[in-house]
Amino acid sequence: MRKILLAVSIATASSLAFAAATPGGALQATRGGVNIKGTTRISASATNTTTTASGQSVAKTAVGAIKGGTNIVGNTSISASARGTTTRATGKSKAVTTIGGIGGE
Repeated sequence: MRKILLAVSIATASSLAFAAATPGGALQATRGGVNIKGTTRISASATNTTTTASGQSVAKTAVGAIKGGTNIVGNTSISASARGTTTRATGKSKAVTTIGGIGGE
């Protein structure tokens, strides 16, 4: 019985130490991941959206998005709309359009 109690105590202490050592606590997002705790509502709309990339360029368009590496605690509501949005990049340039987004690129 003492061995089991000791094992449970060690496991609890190590998990608390791990959570404290992690930046942002236990809800730290993994690389590229999204952690959401609560209710999330996303309402998005897009019309005539064009995204173009050529060469080594990057063109990104996001409408009503929660991007990687984001921690959300609590209720979240995103309402986004886009009309005639064009994102274009040529050569080594970069074009990013985010409408109603949370988080990094």
